[in-house]
Amino acid sequence: MNPGPTVLQKISQMYQQMSPSQQAIADVILHDPESSAFYNVAKMAREANVSESTVTRFATFIGYSGFPGMSRELQEMVRSRLTTGERFQLSRNVTTDGQQAVLQHFEEDIHNLNLMMERIDLHAFERVVQLLSSAKRIGIVSSRSTLSLGMFFDFYLNLLNKDTLLFSGDPRTVDRIHRLDADDVIVGIGFARYTRFSVDCLEVGKKRGARIVVITDYPSSPLCKYADEILYTPTGIASHMESFVAPLSLLTAILRSVSHQESDKATGLLHDLEDAWNGLGIYVDSDK
Repeated sequence: MNPGPTVLQKISQMYQQMSPSQQAIADVILHDPESSAFYNVAKMAREANVSESTVTRFATFIGYSGFPGMSRELQEMVRSRLTTGERFQLSRNVTTDGQQAVLQHFEEDIHNLNLMMERIDLHAFERVVQLLSSAKRIGIVSSRSTLSLGMFFDFYLNLLNKDTLLFSGDPRTVDRIHRLDADDVIVGIGFARYTRFSVDCLEVGKKRGARIVVITDYPSSPLCKYADEILYTPTGIASHMESFVAPLSLLTAILRSVSHQESDKATGLLHDLEDAWNGLGIYVDSDK
């Protein structure tokens, strides 16, 4: 017998028939199901900016006897994770058409940035900056879609004269992990759905004594098992694709803080690099 629709499928299928207040609750759940699965009624009402009675009626509207029943099923659902195809189907059901859809994407990114600002552990952030500033070598683990973030981080750490190793899943990079030891730091970047390569790299690095910094989305992330420090950043939007606006902002903040730790050294280095870039003709000369 085929199982019935999941709670997220019910919400997406009934979305167009919901009132604006009900859609506000649905948006909270669909945009960040793993966090909202563990909200109580009061927290859900605050996040959606509706009354608690509206949250209870919402659960009844989509077919549950009350909020606890909906919450339990949502928790079971997120623990088993969504496939990429399921996420794409949800986005098709919820996203509006035309210009409004474009604006909705921007609003979701703004929501993720605000969520990160509310939840970030600034003490952990400072500890991460100190670890990176003092590290002999920095390994960066990122694969598949997160490789773009790893390459960005690697590029700017190199401009700060940091010795880095980028582990991307390419077989040519895997053997370099033996170079890392207790004087080094590994930064693991990974979001749902998590890659086996990233988890395995952090496990090996941990065994070699390296300090592990993890940048991920949820406490349930398998990368967290090996972390000495964790920074959380949301990536969720109603789509099969992650949004990397918040993670990119977090990485940029880390890079700026590291450069400020060594401002005199960074200034001299960048002046030297500027001379080299001019000699090599790297950038277009606006005067010409």
